[in-house]
Amino acid sequence: MLENSLSYDRNQLQSNENSEKEAISWCGGKKRSTISAADAEREEACFRNSHDSLSTIEDDEDNESSYEEISKDNSKRTSFTCNNNPPELAYRVLEPLLHVLKKHHGADKVNGIVVAAARSVGITDPSSLLTSSVDELWVSMQFHSELRRLIVTELYHMKELPSRNHPLWRLWHQAGLVTFQKEGLGSLVFPVVKALGSPGILYRNMPREIKRCNTVLKVEMIEASCPGLVEFSVRPHYPKSYKEGHEFCCNRIGCFEAIPCIWGFPKAQVEHTKCMHDPLNPADECRYIVRFEERRFVGILQSAFCVMVCVLGSVFFAPNDPYFDVVPLSFIGLILALALEGWRHYLSIRRRYHKDRQHMQDLIDLYDKRYMDLWKESEELRRLTLDNRNISAYVPPQLLTRLQGRREQVPRLGGTKREATIVFVDIRRYSTMSEHLDPEQTLQILNQCFSAWVKDVQSHGGTVLEFLGDGMLAVFGAPNDQPDHALQAVQCLKCIVGTMHRLNSSSNDDDMDTRAPLLPQKLEIRAGIHTGTVIAGNLGSATQMKYAVVGDAVNVAARLEQLNKTLGTTIAVSGDTYLRLPPTLREWVQYRGRHFVKGREGTVDIYAYHDGSNSDAEKGAPEPRRRLSLIY
Repeated sequence: MLENSLSYDRNQLQSNENSEKEAISWCGGKKRSTISAADAEREEACFRNSHDSLSTIEDDEDNESSYEEISKDNSKRTSFTCNNNPPELAYRVLEPLLHVLKKHHGADKVNGIVVAAARSVGITDPSSLLTSSVDELWVSMQFHSELRRLIVTELYHMKELPSRNHPLWRLWHQAGLVTFQKEGLGSLVFPVVKALGSPGILYRNMPREIKRCNTVLKVEMIEASCPGLVEFSVRPHYPKSYKEGHEFCCNRIGCFEAIPCIWGFPKAQVEHTKCMHDPLNPADECRYIVRFEERRFVGILQSAFCVMVCVLGSVFFAPNDPYFDVVPLSFIGLILALALEGWRHYLSIRRRYHKDRQHMQDLIDLYDKRYMDLWKESEELRRLTLDNRNISAYVPPQLLTRLQGRREQVPRLGGTKREATIVFVDIRRYSTMSEHLDPEQTLQILNQCFSAWVKDVQSHGGTVLEFLGDGMLAVFGAPNDQPDHALQAVQCLKCIVGTMHRLNSSSNDDDMDTRAPLLPQKLEIRAGIHTGTVIAGNLGSATQMKYAVVGDAVNVAARLEQLNKTLGTTIAVSGDTYLRLPPTLREWVQYRGRHFVKGREGTVDIYAYHDGSNSDAEKGAPEPRRRLSLIY
């Protein structure tokens, strides 16, 4: 009686003498009233072929037996037609989810996305999903995928499916809980199940009920010998072609948890030990271990039945002899029944103990494996962090940030045209200074100057591209956009002039004390700055490249830096850069006329800054020229 109460009414095919079959069938939402026997046979053969084409050669025997079982069960339910959306899921399975959504968003919105999903998968009469009997309707997994997409995008306004831990998937879990409430079972079935059933009986019927509403899943009960403990295995008939989302696991867990609540017990404890949707370690099945509280009268009935059978058996099979009294025999049967019942309970407890022990050992092994995986990942992350720290010292911070934001893109040779300001900075009388110093002392001085310069450049949004012996090349306006790149470049040079004054006046620096007697004069700089159009991008080969700027503006900035020796100035600013400066900075430089620069046919307007502390002694002993590359 309980099994009949749990089963749902279905329209079945009826054969008659005229070989006519009348049924209402759904295949991707298409409805038919009358079909002939020949048409039904052709459709069943088409349905068989569509599924057989998905099976693999290596599982022929298992797939054939599974398919025969499915086809036999399907033929009892309804007649399926064959098209792009085969009947795979009973529409009543989706009713609890739609019920939950209607509570939150209203019936009109939910019905709208149901109709939209039906139209997307090619259902010709979508409105029938809302008007026909739920038990008659079957849809495809493609329909559910489209419905899920519309729920995410239309109801919750997300651009893509969220991660596994997102609260949105709780909707499917709530739908599973609703399935075994009065709203899901119905006002007639619910009291019958509550009065005559128990959690254990309902769990034992779960594989059969899932089979009745799903043609692509195979559900098996792995363990049910221990009271209050069951274990289920859920796997697809055709693993390579079946696709379901993580939300189905949430829905099944909700169903398993809700069953004891019918009798007022706490929710069942469901442990999901294996999952087909695990992104790290996907399994070939979903495994669920369910622990629940059973109704006491079930155990009492089992014990009473055992006692009754033993007592009646001892009396019935007793010899017909006056020496054998009924009362002693009944007493012996009672003792035997109690002994058997005690032995049964002992075996049940023993089985559960071994089961829990094995489960605990499996958990320990699983967490040991996960701990080792986490340890390996942490070590790999630590190595990557150290490598990133070491490599980042050779890459400008702005460029490193761009590379980290484009991890999926492979760096390619080439660049883009953009306007930028180029700055060359050099140390005056470097050759004379290095002639009187050891290489170690020279390196210390250069590192001290470069460290101060890089700090000033980065504080103004610039990028240091290269160190050229005793000089430095910096660019403003690349790789990141910088509307006021000319202004920032000039302000950076003002800061570098002040930095050199502080370095020269420092009396507490050990390096300065070490080299002071060897230098006749203080450290001074020369700089050239020009604004123009350049190509900024990757230069080199496919196996080794660097970020560089190429163009005439680079050449002009390098020549302006050398022009300071002729003009006796500290910083030479081109007219193109000068025009982009505010009035306050224009007063900082003075116009020095138009000059020719090497590599250009025309002249360049020069605005220069002269530091009064600089000496012109270098004019008598010109510094040996250094070859400058026009591409940096």
